[in-house]
Amino acid sequence: MKNFGEIFKKFRESRGLRLKDLTKAGISTSQLSRFEKGETDLTISKFIHILNEINMPIDEFMYAVHDFHRDELNELLAQVRKCVTTRDIEGMKRLLISQMENEGKREKFHHINTILVKIRLQDLSGEKYYNETDLDDLTDYLFGVEYWGYYELLIFMNTLDVLKHDVFMVLAREMSRRSDFYKEIPINRRLISTMLLNAYITCIEKKKFMDALYFEKQLKQCFFIETEIYERLIFLYAQNLYRYQKNGNKIAIIEMKKCIGAIKLAGSNHLAKIYEGHLKKVLGEDSRQADMGKKF
Repeated sequence: MKNFGEIFKKFRESRGLRLKDLTKAGISTSQLSRFEKGETDLTISKFIHILNEINMPIDEFMYAVHDFHRDELNELLAQVRKCVTTRDIEGMKRLLISQMENEGKREKFHHINTILVKIRLQDLSGEKYYNETDLDDLTDYLFGVEYWGYYELLIFMNTLDVLKHDVFMVLAREMSRRSDFYKEIPINRRLISTMLLNAYITCIEKKKFMDALYFEKQLKQCFFIETEIYERLIFLYAQNLYRYQKNGNKIAIIEMKKCIGAIKLAGSNHLAKIYEGHLKKVLGEDSRQADMGKKF
């Protein structure tokens, strides 16, 4: 771990602040000087105070501590998304091996991360990687955390599609309660919105239309602002998916294609491919069911 004091000093000086300018935080200049030299540590409360004095959010500071890289889970998810988008099964297998080798470092969290990779690898390859014990461990962890933060939201939204439906619904409702404390944090608000969108689409795919309406109601309460274009487009896509799956509305297919076209227009080609594949899968399944109806 890098010297927090050394990094803090760089940001303090870059803002043109002197040691004595921070004495309002209740820390002497000598104590702050020793902290910056790595000779002593500060309590959490004092550290938060001095960050406030230089007008720096703690997540921004920690980003610098990690050499301006994302946290471990986000790095992992970025690699998972890349493998899924490019259908790189071998790359995903290497990622799984890497996670399994790291499980001993922070056993609980690496174990949960490993389960996440297994789930996404199985979905990508069609081969068996996770089992019921893995899903039990995952749900036990999520049920066991009283207040959900960034980590739990990310894990849930990336694994919810494989959970048993009743378990998934209980967790989804609990998620809303357990993350109330963090909803005003912008990045968490966006995570919750994405989770709700994923849950909405999952319910529609499973033809659990009453449960889908629950998530539609939650999403309407999110009140997406105009700059949240991705969320607005995917919500519109999902609403039309609902109309098509429930009522067979053919116009809804055209509207979903328009949403995908708008995503392409924004230059999000990988994302557009994902939804093109999703729509193709939905239409293909309905076509197969129609053929089966003709045979029998």
